Amino acid sequence: MYYRKAGVSYYAQRLVRALAELRAPWFTLRILLDRRDADTGWVPPNVGIVRAVTPAHHRYEHLTLPIELACLGLRRAPCTVLHSPDFITCRGRFRKVITIHDLYFMEHPEAMSADGARYYSRIRWSASAADRIIAVSRFTRQDILRLIPEAASEKVIVVYEAAGRAPKVESGAVAHAAPPMRDVRFILFVGTLEPRKNLSTLLRALARLPSEVRLVIVGAPGWRDEALGDAARELGVAERIEFVGWVSEDKLGALYRQARLLVMPSHSEGFGLPVLEAMSCGTPVVCSNAGALPEIVADAALLHSPTDDAELARHILALWADDALHAEYARRGLARARDFSWARAAQETLEVYRAALG
Repeated sequence: MYYRKAGVSYYAQRLVRALAELRAPWFTLRILLDRRDADTGWVPPNVGIVRAVTPAHHRYEHLTLPIELACLGLRRAPCTVLHSPDFITCRGRFRKVITIHDLYFMEHPEAMSADGARYYSRIRWSASAADRIIAVSRFTRQDILRLIPEAASEKVIVVYEAAGRAPKVESGAVAHAAPPMRDVRFILFVGTLEPRKNLSTLLRALARLPSEVRLVIVGAPGWRDEALGDAARELGVAERIEFVGWVSEDKLGALYRQARLLVMPSHSEGFGLPVLEAMSCGTPVVCSNAGALPEIVADAALLHSPTDDAELARHILALWADDALHAEYARRGLARARDFSWARAAQETLEVYRAALG
């Protein structure tokens, strides 16, 4: 199913919950979980759990997972559609659906670890083998057709993601749920700490801003993230940054609501879920004009060039200091977030499954 708590796992969990709520009579939903994964509290009661011996992203996954699925078919009703939410499918006598979130790594291999490059090197085969491909944005669909000509255009279908469920908490509870910087105003970044997220530009922008502007960074360590601390110290902003690591969904929702604004300066995003989650909480957004981000935010965020830290700093300061502008972009963001829903995504995904079955 998934191998770490990051964007793909959030996508998979929310899609599973939304599919379960459809209660479609013609299909039974089962999820494949790593045998070591103890986090099953989110799984709806009408969804079956199948434990996989093969760890996600293991170098032999393409060999051992088909054997596991074949053995599963002998013990229970066989799998008819396998949906792989993390790009790569496997061989088997079932219909195959994959979700492709972005293909930045195909043109920028330096932005991926060696293990990641090895695993995702099978993307061309996976796209060719899939009966249907879900692209999470029009931008991603265009990239699939441009970079993987083996993928027939008629089988690549756009299904947008949506924000997670906003936690229902009172204002006092929000303060209790937030991390140590809860008593000061801050800007927020959410995402895995990796080169594509372009935190170096954000740190340079922070150095241009008044000292009261503080930054909370939420996200699991990625790779090549060791230099962030050194860069922050060299720029003189280390004392203004709080690295909080991964947080629960409820605590993340509390942080979104508390933040003055969300910043997402990525070099590219196939969707950019944090911008939508922030907007759904009424938190204004500053993001780069790269990848699918302009498509997702429309006119509801301030955009900057990914390499222009001066422009990024100007946009942050504008929303930090101008209450009227802040209120206007909070209003725009809430309206834009309502254009996306997991109920719609689940229904459209169900139609993809039907199409894959022929």
